[in-house]
Amino acid sequence: MIKDWLLFLTAEPAREGYEVVVATIMVVLTAVVLFFLFRNVMKEIKKGIEDRKLVRKSDEPSDSGSEASHLLVEKRTSNKKSGDLLGLINNSIYQAKEGSLGVLFYMNLDNSHFIVEKYSEKDMDKVIAELEKRLKKAAKGGSIVGHLKNDIFIYYMTGEIDNKMIHDQATELLGLVNEPLKAVNEQLTTSIGVVLFPYDGISAAQLVKNAEIALYVSKKEGKNRYYLYSQDLIEKEQFNMSYYQEIKRSISNDEFLLYYQPIVDLKTGKIIGFESLLRWNHPVMGILPPGKFLNVMDLTGDITWFGTWGFEKIVKQYVEWKKEYRIREIFISMNISPKQMEVENLAKSFYDIVRKYEFSAESFCLEINQYYTINRNQIAMNNLAEFRKYGFRIAIDDVGDSFELINEMEQVKAAIIKISRENTLKLMNGFDETDKIIRVIQTALQKQKVVIVESVENEEMIKKIAKMDVRFMQGYYFSVPRAASEISELFVRSPWDMDTFDRFYN
Repeated sequence: MIKDWLLFLTAEPAREGYEVVVATIMVVLTAVVLFFLFRNVMKEIKKGIEDRKLVRKSDEPSDSGSEASHLLVEKRTSNKKSGDLLGLINNSIYQAKEGSLGVLFYMNLDNSHFIVEKYSEKDMDKVIAELEKRLKKAAKGGSIVGHLKNDIFIYYMTGEIDNKMIHDQATELLGLVNEPLKAVNEQLTTSIGVVLFPYDGISAAQLVKNAEIALYVSKKEGKNRYYLYSQDLIEKEQFNMSYYQEIKRSISNDEFLLYYQPIVDLKTGKIIGFESLLRWNHPVMGILPPGKFLNVMDLTGDITWFGTWGFEKIVKQYVEWKKEYRIREIFISMNISPKQMEVENLAKSFYDIVRKYEFSAESFCLEINQYYTINRNQIAMNNLAEFRKYGFRIAIDDVGDSFELINEMEQVKAAIIKISRENTLKLMNGFDETDKIIRVIQTALQKQKVVIVESVENEEMIKKIAKMDVRFMQGYYFSVPRAASEISELFVRSPWDMDTFDRFYN
């Protein structure tokens, strides 16, 4: 029987059937391999598309540049496990002998989103890996060191701990991070929050929570530095910390909007421009003015996100007004803070937005706040030169601590000089600086500059300013800052005419 079975297998038709089976199996295996290859390729393509979407969100109101970049940092580093590091710290705490101390250095890279936006995902991973390797190589024996999450690293150590040791170690960490990178042609800095075990926490979670407050203060103090947590920070900074986090959420929730205040020519009664002013539409407290949030945003560097987002919103509003009311020769101004001016290629990004909507840059004025703070910063001055080259109007509202503007009026490349609210009040109330403020106005007019006086609130102020031959003013006398829909009414029927102001110049 076995012999018959063997004969059956070796029969010609059987061999042909065997070959068919083998061929079928090969086809199936090939198809399976191709399927998995195709799936992996599609995953990579999808991943790249999602990354690009996150970066593009920096141009949309719902996600600021810094917020979108933060999301991208988080996405690119989310596969890093932070639990192991915190677990190791908890284990070290559990094994600590009575009276022993530990110190946690909680490091957050400053402005890492610029690298995220400029380079690829692979480059960002290399930067994170390079910094982690650098920190581990320099670590003292028994230390717990590594990349925790996003752009945050931790360094935990025990032993003989005093103020000098903390200072030396923090200084060393600042220097290590600031060394030139090999992965990309850049340099980074870090801010560090420092906490002590057991005084500032008896678990890794408590230490990290308090370290975040200390980190916030170190960024507020100017970044690239460390700050040692202490118990009194709970009362002093806890509110600011939670308020700061609330502001971060409001950026994502698109709660910020723009109000506008008219600038009026008193010799014609016409509006020549509007100053755009940021407002926070708080879900509980309602519309909040800049004084309620700009200081926190500026200190922590988050004001930079407002740059391109705010400017594009202004341009879009101008487009709507021009279509509906056919306005001519009216400009919109926007305040630029020192931190914004220090963003590389800011002028180019603004000009790209103007071109996108097919407008002239001359329709927009950039008010440079604190000119004498940025005039020695190369990036800021490059941006200022580029803004002028592209055709933007430039206004300066900083006269200098010692009124340097009087002698430097020719060198300051701005066609508009604004007298700030502070100087207007000094002028009206006869402060010691009154004569110098008058000289600023006289010198600017002699040099053919346009002078605009802010915060004009009553007719008495108008009379006094008009006697100095100033014709352009803004303030509550003319209009409080209003939403775009309310400002539109001024295009239909202006509340002023030439006769209204003639008496001030007679």
